[in-house]
Amino acid sequence: MQYAIIVPVHNEASHLEGLVTRFIESCPSEFTEAFKEVILVENGSTDGTLEVCRHLEQRFSSLVRVASIPRGSYGEAIKLGMLESNGTHLSILECDCLDWAFVLKSISIFRSKTAEVIIGSKRHRESIDKRPLKRRLLTAIYNFFCLQVLIGYPGTDTHGLKSFEGRSARRLCESAITTDELFQTEIVLLAWRLGMTIEEVPIVISEIRSAPVSVVRRVPKVVNTVWDLKRSLKRFPKGASRVNSGALAGHEDLVKIERTSKE
Repeated sequence: MQYAIIVPVHNEASHLEGLVTRFIESCPSEFTEAFKEVILVENGSTDGTLEVCRHLEQRFSSLVRVASIPRGSYGEAIKLGMLESNGTHLSILECDCLDWAFVLKSISIFRSKTAEVIIGSKRHRESIDKRPLKRRLLTAIYNFFCLQVLIGYPGTDTHGLKSFEGRSARRLCESAITTDELFQTEIVLLAWRLGMTIEEVPIVISEIRSAPVSVVRRVPKVVNTVWDLKRSLKRFPKGASRVNSGALAGHEDLVKIERTSKE
């Protein structure tokens, strides 16, 4: 196994070096041999983030690679990282969620050969979501009404942390037709339609800093996304994918994610 970590970064100059350094230096010893690369995908930053990325690339020259796109786009950033990756397996993490728990859980699932795609689901029945009420309601409405009712997706969530087999990741990128924020939902739905096995991992999530896009601005966008997603999915017949949302033994097994504030 050769594992890649993809991190989209946008205006994170003030604390990026510290977060990435701690993440790399805290790599569990049993994972050192498989840990092959961290791809920092800078997108449209205006605060010196790219320069920090380049410094990290020089500092950890055998591990860190930098890619860049001129505009701020989460979807295009993770797509570029997925296509640039040389890993047999990869995880998409967030700058403020650089934690080994989700990665190690993903590795365990990949080694058991039970899934090709792994989602850290906020809506899993064993997840603990400590975000503000408006954020939790928007997530619940979008996932239930837009994805489950209108599209028929059997899973509980498509946003957040994700892990992929490398070949599956490239196939999904090549099949996708959307961009920006919608891309991360489309590739999960495409995995479902293409018959890939998806496993959901429950998480504990708290959000200290505000979301980059407000709830008010998100609502109009949500209405249009359903039609774009249906247009993408109609190209493929319904596959035989299984979305596994099985329960875990106890809450001590949950992946804990805390979105820390910018300082």
